[in-house]
Amino acid sequence: MKLLEGIRILDLSRLLPGPYATMLLADLGAEVIKIETPGLGDYARLIPPFIREPRTGEETGSVFVAVNRNKKSVALNFRHARGKEILMRLARTADVLLEGFRPGAADKWGIGYAAMRAVNSRLVYCSLSGYGQTGPYRDRAGHDLNYVALTGLLAANGAADGPPIPPAVQVADLSGGMLAALSILAALVSRANTGVGQYLDVSLFEGALSWTGTIIGGTFAAGKPVERGKMQLNGGMACYNVYATKDGKYLTLGAIEPHFWAAICKAIQREDLLDRAYEFDAIPEVAATIRTRTLDEWLEVFDEVDACVEPVCDFGTVFENPQVQQRGLVAEIGGVSQVASVFAFADKAYTPPPRQGEHTREVLARVGLSEEEIVELEEKQIIKSAVGPRTADSGQ
Repeated sequence: MKLLEGIRILDLSRLLPGPYATMLLADLGAEVIKIETPGLGDYARLIPPFIREPRTGEETGSVFVAVNRNKKSVALNFRHARGKEILMRLARTADVLLEGFRPGAADKWGIGYAAMRAVNSRLVYCSLSGYGQTGPYRDRAGHDLNYVALTGLLAANGAADGPPIPPAVQVADLSGGMLAALSILAALVSRANTGVGQYLDVSLFEGALSWTGTIIGGTFAAGKPVERGKMQLNGGMACYNVYATKDGKYLTLGAIEPHFWAAICKAIQREDLLDRAYEFDAIPEVAATIRTRTLDEWLEVFDEVDACVEPVCDFGTVFENPQVQQRGLVAEIGGVSQVASVFAFADKAYTPPPRQGEHTREVLARVGLSEEEIVELEEKQIIKSAVGPRTADSGQ
């Protein structure tokens, strides 16, 4: 199923948040046209570690590969007057435009919402920025770690007696990208009813802040301070924690419900801990018991126990997980393994991340530019075209 088939998106964003948002929409069937500045392109192409694409021999940043499948690339200098005119022409037939520039930059270049609305009143225009288009922080530079720090999430992340630890994934970037995709879908539903598009102001900081609601809610409602490594779900309860095994590996217990905790206590022969599931002080006792056996030994013990127990896996083994395999969550795209679309109901035919300008000629010809015009624009370096076509690639 291609639920968004017929929806055309112009993606002017770079790096992670915007490309992640448009990849989600591309996975659902939207046509995503990635607009890149000729030569420079998306910075993520240049950030290590690199992946060598088997079919082309090109080295590309792994983050770029991870969030740019199922897209087309048009290399277009929209800061040039002729390039801006071409972008406007593309916008006339687009449903969505997403940009990730500093607040005010798009307006300065003459490609802001007012200019785009003048050529297409049905356009959904999404500005994805660090702190949003208003407020005292709107013009501040920032990246994921800064946003997470200001939400309070970073202060809560880490061991009880240690310093704050940066999250393993970019919480603000990815939550903000999801928020942008959700906002775009809502605006498209609204447009179906009203016939007109709208402007969307989406903030990465607010995406991360929305994820802290349960923690902050407890602080305000219950009056309890946030203690790193001691809150209910981040290391403060015996029943919901990570424990080291005899061989230096780790086991997770997620037994919040009493019947799950009772099953665990029985399995580890510590029924004396039945009434101490939610105690911080019981953690050392559980830890001492778990350290008496290897991870494999504990997994054998829990094989027939329904009690929310799983091993801690590393990224080298995740793709081997039978659940991942059976659900088709790993894909070979362009000869590179990556996490597949998580939309189980969507079409899982993929095209690899595009080379810069790979679809420039195709897309510009579609909006009426002649071969002579395209050649002239290439010579003036207003556009760039990649050499040689790529073929579609599918994977499971």
